[in-house]
Parts: sequence; structure tokens; C-alpha cells
Amino acid sequence: MKVLSRLKAKLHWHHLVHGGIFLMAIVLFPILGEYEVFESFYVFSRAHEDWELDELALLVVLFTVALLFSVVFQARHLRRMAQEREAMRKSAAANARHDPLTGVLNRRAFKTVAGELARSQISDDAPRYIALMDLDKFNPVNSLHGHEVGDATLQEVAERLKLEAGTGGTVARLGGDEFAVLLSAKVNGVQAERAAQRLVHEIAQPFNFGDSAVFIGASVGLVALRHGDDISEVMRRADKAMGVAKTQGRGRFTWYDADLDRQAMDREAIAADLRDAIAHEQVVPWFQPIVELGDNRVSGVEILARWIHSERGSIPPGVFIEIAEDSGQIGTLGLSVLRQACVAAKDWARPLTLSFNVSGVQFRDPNLVPSIRMVLEGTGFPPERLIVEVTESSVIDDFGVARAKLEELKSIGVAIALDDFGTGYSSLAALQNLPFDRLKIDRSFVTDISNNLECQKIVAGIVSLAQGLHLEVTAEGIETVEDLAYVSYLQCHRAQGFLFEKAVPAAQVGDFLDGKWERLPTVPVALAKVVGT
Repeated sequence: MKVLSRLKAKLHWHHLVHGGIFLMAIVLFPILGEYEVFESFYVFSRAHEDWELDELALLVVLFTVALLFSVVFQARHLRRMAQEREAMRKSAAANARHDPLTGVLNRRAFKTVAGELARSQISDDAPRYIALMDLDKFNPVNSLHGHEVGDATLQEVAERLKLEAGTGGTVARLGGDEFAVLLSAKVNGVQAERAAQRLVHEIAQPFNFGDSAVFIGASVGLVALRHGDDISEVMRRADKAMGVAKTQGRGRFTWYDADLDRQAMDREAIAADLRDAIAHEQVVPWFQPIVELGDNRVSGVEILARWIHSERGSIPPGVFIEIAEDSGQIGTLGLSVLRQACVAAKDWARPLTLSFNVSGVQFRDPNLVPSIRMVLEGTGFPPERLIVEVTESSVIDDFGVARAKLEELKSIGVAIALDDFGTGYSSLAALQNLPFDRLKIDRSFVTDISNNLECQKIVAGIVSLAQGLHLEVTAEGIETVEDLAYVSYLQCHRAQGFLFEKAVPAAQVGDFLDGKWERLPTVPVALAKVVGT
């Protein structure tokens, strides 16, 4: 048996050798013929007839060996190139399906997976559920902590979502700070709600990176994916629901409802009417007085936009201003209201200041400063009487860009106020890095301050900080004499709120100037009650 095995091995090797020689001959013969190697060899041998046969044989052997090594080398090189090409193909295929930062599916792959489920695997009575998530307060993370922490936060978000999605769930990053979770097939509607609540809860937990702690949140739109659904339409519905969650206060989830489509159509109609209303100056400025606490005199007013629709009646500012931002009309709206206010205030009997709110969308407009300059020059309103109010969210994305914009505003002679101070966790950074002249304490800390010890401490700290930075302070949201007494006790410079007056049209500003609100009631009794003297 051993002899037979050896004989078979020799025959096998013999066949391999002869087969290899035969294949090499087939490959080499046309090549050698193409380059006339045989003729060259013949000429060479005639010129060296005195060479010995063994030398000639050695030359042939060496030539053959060299050629063989060349063939082997080229074969290995080609194989390596093929392997690299295959690895690149697999990498490209993976990148085409996965987000490179977080490793979860990307938008295209997620829609493909969900679309295939809707076409073939979902039964009519057992839908799947999609949670579409947008992170809240994520934009300041890069500015405050750097892009590395921002990227690490997104990666950690993806990991938390994968844990909540569990076996059978699918997580995707759709772009920026937007994620989607396709919940497991075992989840019913009630369980989907609980899953959405857990997602919101998990993202609200702090993200710790060494000495840095990042606090963000999430707004979630929840929608059912049924058999035969168009995935693009399903994602649109989820986006609508997520938008509602944001408008309702963020940090929550909302189911998609057919009413959302009706609301969207209504918003589109309002947006169309708003464009015409701006063109005809039907959105007008109203004015709320700002009072100097040193002598209880009205020193300025805040401009507030009001719109009385011919059919819908009074449309709340919170509605039409948001629509103006979404439809790209906020810049035109703001400048129209400012122009009307400047025209009205220029000829008032007393030179009250005008406080003009600039939204985040307006602040990012490169034409903001030239446009304000044109309004001032066109109306003849003195720049020193204009105070431009910006919110922390407007400037927090990039302090360098914000500083340049604020300094450009100051160059035309207007003052700058930081509005809604205290509502964001980076307010101190904004004061430290940007050239503000004033700050306005948010009404959430001021209203009913006389009965809220925590708010008293916060406002006292803000006033002390402002005094150290030589900033003037306005307290918003004064509704009672006790509120007024306490902010007076803390030495705020100015106050504003319903205790003095709500916003009124230009025709009624004369009441401030004629003395109806010239001297406000003194508050010694209330002050004694508040501070215990």
C-alpha cells in the first residue's frame, strides 16, 4: 500500500510538472515569437560557436528560471492587487450602508431596510414602529467642548440607541444630529410608546468624557410602518410628529396624527398670507414700556410684532414668527417692523429707546447689519436710541463669528443686549466672550420671585455678576408689586412686565409720554414685606 501511494504521488507530481510546462509553453511561445527571441538566440549562437554545450545549456536554464520567477512574481502581484481591490469593494459597500462616525446604518440603507420590510415582511395586523429622533441643545456642544467631544457624544448616542433598540431593532444616523430607530417586530403600540419614552430618558442622561459633562435631550416622532407603505411618506410623517414634539417643549415624543397634515396645510396658507401682509405693512409694531427703577420713569420700549389677519383675526406672534422663520421671511418681517417702529418713535415727545429682538435665523443673515444701517439712515432714527437684543441660542454656535457680528453692529452706534439670560447652560461663556452692553434676566426667574427662594438666589447672582462686568440689567416678567420690590432691592437698573403695561399700539404710546405712566407707585410696604425689614 505504501508503494502504491508513493507511485500515485509520483504520477500526480509528474502530471503537475508536465502540465505546468505545457501551460508555460503555451503562454511563452507567442510571447517569444512576438519579440523574435528565437531568431535572436540563433544569431547569438552563430556568433559564439566556440562556446561549450554545457555553457549554452546553463544559459538556457538561467533564462528559464528567471522567466519563471518573473511569472511567479507577477502572479503574486496580480493576486495581491485582486485582494486589495476586493477589500476596497467591501469597504465601499460598507461605507455606502453605514455612517462612518457611529457605525450604524445611514439614511439610504435605513430607508432600504424599512422599505423592504413594508413590501414583503410586514402583515396588515402587525405593523412595525419607527422612532425618528432629533437631538436638543446639541449645537452648543462643539463650541463649548470641541468637535472631538461632539463626535464622541454622537457615538455614545448611537450606542445608547442600539441598547434600547435591542435584538431585532435597527438604528440609523440620518445625518447631523438626527437618528432613527426601527423597533423590533415584537413591539406593539403600547410598547412602542414605552420605548420612545426610554429613548428620551436615556438621551437626557449626562454624557461624561473625562472632566467634561455634556447635557442634551431628544425630541421623538413616533409612526407606524404598515404593509405597502411608501417609506418616504412614512419618514415625512415621523418628521412632522418630531416637529410637534419640539414645539411642545422638547424632551418628549409625539405620535403622528392625520391632523398634523391639516395643520401643515394651514401653516402653508398662513405663510402665503404672511408674505402679502409684510408687503403691505399689515404686521405692525406694538410697544411695551421699560421702566428705570431709579426714578420709575419710562425710558424705553420693546418692539413686539402684531398681526391682525383680515379673516383669522389676531394671530399669536409665537405662531407667525415661527412660520416666518421656517418659510425664510423672518428677515423681511423683522426689518419691516423695525422700519415702522423707527418712523413712529422718531417724532415722540421724549427720546425713548427702542429694543429690537433679533432671532437666531436673522442673526446668521450676512445682510443683517447693512440692513439695519439702511433702516436707520432711511428713517433718520438715531442709532444710539436702538438696542439690538439677541438670545444666547443665536450666538452660541460660534463665538468667533458672533463676536464679529456684534462688533459690526456696535460700529454703527447701536447697543447690544443679551436677552433671556439664564435659560441656557452657557450664558456665562456668552458674557465672557462677547461684547454685550446689557443683559435681560428671563421672566422665568422673575415672575413671582418674592415667593421663590431659588429664583431669588439666581437673580441675586446674575445682578452681582452683571455689576462686576459693568453691564446694565433689565428684569423681565414683573407682574406684581412684590416682584417689583424685590428686583428694586437687588438694584436692577430697569424692569418690564404686565405690572406696568402690556404691549400697546403706537397710538397709545402717548399715554407714557403724557404722564399717565410717568410716575409708578412706590413700593416701600411691599419691599418691607419681601426683605423682612
